[in-house]
Amino acid sequence: MTFTTDGISLYLVITIYVLSMEFNRRIIEFFELWRNKKERKPLIVRGARQVGKTSAILLFAKKHFDNLVYINLEKAEHGRLFNRELSLSEFKQIINVHFGKTLIPGQTLLFIDEIQESPYLLKLLRFFYEDMPGLHVISAGSLFEVKIKEAGIALPVGRIEFAHLFPLDFFEFLEAIGEIDSLKFLNNFDFAGKIPAALHDKFLKLFYEYVLIGGMPEAVKIYAQTKNVQAVNLVYSNLLTSLKEDIYKYSSASSGKYLSFVLDQAPLFAGQSVTYEKFAGSNYKSREIHKSFDTLSLALIINQIKATKSFTLPLIPQQKKAPKLVFLDVGLVNYQMGIQKEFINLSDLNALYQGRIAEQVVGQQLLASFVQVPAKIYYWYKKYPSEAEVDFCLSGQSQIIGIEVKSGSSGRLKSAYQFMKTVKNSRALRIYSGEFKATDKFISLPFYLLPRWQEI
Repeated sequence: MTFTTDGISLYLVITIYVLSMEFNRRIIEFFELWRNKKERKPLIVRGARQVGKTSAILLFAKKHFDNLVYINLEKAEHGRLFNRELSLSEFKQIINVHFGKTLIPGQTLLFIDEIQESPYLLKLLRFFYEDMPGLHVISAGSLFEVKIKEAGIALPVGRIEFAHLFPLDFFEFLEAIGEIDSLKFLNNFDFAGKIPAALHDKFLKLFYEYVLIGGMPEAVKIYAQTKNVQAVNLVYSNLLTSLKEDIYKYSSASSGKYLSFVLDQAPLFAGQSVTYEKFAGSNYKSREIHKSFDTLSLALIINQIKATKSFTLPLIPQQKKAPKLVFLDVGLVNYQMGIQKEFINLSDLNALYQGRIAEQVVGQQLLASFVQVPAKIYYWYKKYPSEAEVDFCLSGQSQIIGIEVKSGSSGRLKSAYQFMKTVKNSRALRIYSGEFKATDKFISLPFYLLPRWQEI
């Protein structure tokens, strides 16, 4: 990877050009399935600020619809149009007069951006489903759950469906930076085959590049054009500022300081279990910090991975056990930690914070693989007769899957074997920098094949 020093000036020169670039997102495949469903409901796309919701929906619209009606409720002129109770008939009149468009079922995509800003349009989703079932309706929201909870807004349950978007995974990153041949090879790799050593090394290097930059779309776009980490840092700085400003919209003056503190400190604890009492060396009490963690979780900025000690389905979370923290994006974590220079000539993720960066990036990609339903990911542990802890644990196809993250190409797997011995109908997966290997009970998967983990 290339590092240059004139990032700020270069950033200013190319920003407008780079932000006009389009690249595909895997969620568009889900949109296409949704588009063709017979029993389709209005779709709400959830995701943190700037993970690419708007861009993905607009690209989907460009590919599949001749007629797009785009309402952005962050624009004052749009917000004023929908700040009071209205009927479906009145809505169609507004669209016709103000936007100069007609809503045509089967031909029009209606896209309502930042829909949490209008409880009246949220309520109207029910009537789109009941009275205009042929109309394709997508909405998106960055602080959707936070706003709903704070304002006490009732959702039209049973008449809407959800999708979830996270930062780019590794395969999306490869496409964005132009590594199309690498992406094709990894997408088509037959798990019965073997990856040549030279390609293995190349793919690991590309994965470490992804771990450095992360998956925030604007950061990836800037990096794809410039290969300039300093230019990307300006994106991170602006993004963290905008995340704080967003959170302040839905917090009181007293709770704002706790939210700001947790947002600043949380990246430093990514991939690690955290306790609320005196978090990050503060004198803050558990209740305030716990509430801030929950708010940031609702905003999808952080994920609290709960512990489980279940040995049969269903997996039951242990509320008293400290949760493990996975932050929004590994690129933001590196920036906030100040460890980007450590990536130069990196050959082993174990060199970065005792493997915590590896757990962060694996957790982030596991979350990103769940589009239609929220991910239910835990970490597994037991105390007796001997202690064991597996980094991630989830259910799939009536099995309990344990996932161990090993930063290097080797490492002890004592906890994974304890997991398989203790947990009924289990399977273990090791994510590491070694080559792909598989047996009936145990699979070793290189980092760069992680986006395909569900296939195996």
